[in-house]
Amino acid sequence: MPTATWKMTWWLVGAILTLAAGTGEAQTVDGTVVDPDAELVVAVPDDTTNMDPRIGMGSTRSNYIRQVFESLVDVDAQGKAVPGLALSWKPVGDLAWEFTLRRGVTFHNGEAFNADTVLFNLDRMFRKNLDRWGIKDVTAGTSFEKVYPTVARWEKTGDYTVRIYTSEPVPNLWDFIGREPLVPREYTVKNGVEGLNERPVGTGSWKMAGWKRGDSMRFERYEGYWGPPPLFKRLRFQVIPEAGARLAALRAGQVTLVDAVPPLDAGVLGREPGLKVSSSVQKIFCRIYLNARPKDKFDSGGRDGLFTDPRVRLALNLAVNKEGIVQKIFHGYAQANASPVSTVSSGYAAQEPYAYDVKRARVLLAEAGWKDAGPDGVLKKDGETLTLQLLFPAKHYGQAFDETTAAVAEMLKAVGVQVVIKPIDFGTLLQTVTKGTLPYNGGFSSCRTSNNLDADDFVRDWATTTLVNWTPYPPDLMSLYGGTRRQVDPKKRLALLADLQRRVRDWVPVVSLYQEVKAYAHSTRVLRFVPTQELNMDFRGVALKK
Repeated sequence: MPTATWKMTWWLVGAILTLAAGTGEAQTVDGTVVDPDAELVVAVPDDTTNMDPRIGMGSTRSNYIRQVFESLVDVDAQGKAVPGLALSWKPVGDLAWEFTLRRGVTFHNGEAFNADTVLFNLDRMFRKNLDRWGIKDVTAGTSFEKVYPTVARWEKTGDYTVRIYTSEPVPNLWDFIGREPLVPREYTVKNGVEGLNERPVGTGSWKMAGWKRGDSMRFERYEGYWGPPPLFKRLRFQVIPEAGARLAALRAGQVTLVDAVPPLDAGVLGREPGLKVSSSVQKIFCRIYLNARPKDKFDSGGRDGLFTDPRVRLALNLAVNKEGIVQKIFHGYAQANASPVSTVSSGYAAQEPYAYDVKRARVLLAEAGWKDAGPDGVLKKDGETLTLQLLFPAKHYGQAFDETTAAVAEMLKAVGVQVVIKPIDFGTLLQTVTKGTLPYNGGFSSCRTSNNLDADDFVRDWATTTLVNWTPYPPDLMSLYGGTRRQVDPKKRLALLADLQRRVRDWVPVVSLYQEVKAYAHSTRVLRFVPTQELNMDFRGVALKK
């Protein structure tokens, strides 16, 4: 459905139901009577660790945060940018962007949304003027002042107009600024960032009504929402970690919708009466990151990373049967992607797949000096074995991810690589890669997500020393990457992005595994639920049968 049509449908349904409510008539959607006082119970695998967007978004946290908070730039069902809290955005010359804000918007506590709100949020994003506001800094998921250093200053040019200035052209500023969820200024200053995190107040269509950590979060319809209000009254995220238990709760009618349906179960559920399965490609890109950092970039014993040779990294990619993983482990609910950019991101350019070629993989390893195989089949060079110490966040990304990691280890063993898997919790993994203490022969399996729409959020991975950058760009790719950030002509920039993706594909910084296709199951009582290509579920326009 085209963008405009999708938006028009949402507004039209809301308008029709509002009129029906005003006349006392039964409310209907697509000719079906719906219950405006109903509760939608969603079974989710995990609770969120925070509700302050600055602390970080992710595939779990976004689901919670984006129910309450909104951004300047919204996204439609096809993943395209549409007006959110900003009615429009445009470049003003080469070194500024201007956002025109939506009027009449209030936060859940009644606080007005305006240009001052945006300026306050920009201060938080870039860690400016925090003393002036009397609030604490937080450990942020994105250090804007480091990742986007060309953003120089910001000002309001009217109560509902904000202008952001840059030191050089920044074609994707609308995206990385526009997609950040915005928090209230007055409420945050009064209650502190701790209060914001525990008792979040946003402009979204749902306001938080209760949070029992590790168990559930309850939401209520925000009657003062600037758009059509939700078509049911209450929403609850019920934490059920085990997939089998989530599905049992759905069959028993204890929950109405299930998030993160295992691929093996998706086909079965779709054939059961009273249930429906839907799916969507996600911006969740799962990979094995390899230590190819030079010795002066990390604290791992003063040695260069073992995987600095691109021939070795290409060999590891060729040793992995990606299509086999997609079909046998994911039952089709995933896809192979040789580009560093997700297929649903703006600027994505398809790349030639990495072939499954064990013979060529062995040849490449031999060319890189890994020739002598011991009795166990493990390759050696200068007396050292080709060993990958693989950190593995068990039970964090789901059963299929866990199975994939084990399968990949066996595939790499077939070409002479010894893989030592070390299961750890996700927090320990984050601490290790953030501090830069990954072993010189180390790597980690992980999934990369994005809250942005533009390809830049993916191709910047190897530009700065961040937790995912264990193979820094060589000078030529760094130069090309910089060009994609400065080119303001849309067609020329797309061409540069396509060229960069091709060259990154050949340079192979990671072992690319799969891009997730996420499956959901719900009762047929649920009407108009459409999975998004983002990290969150969107319940605007969703209704429940009477």
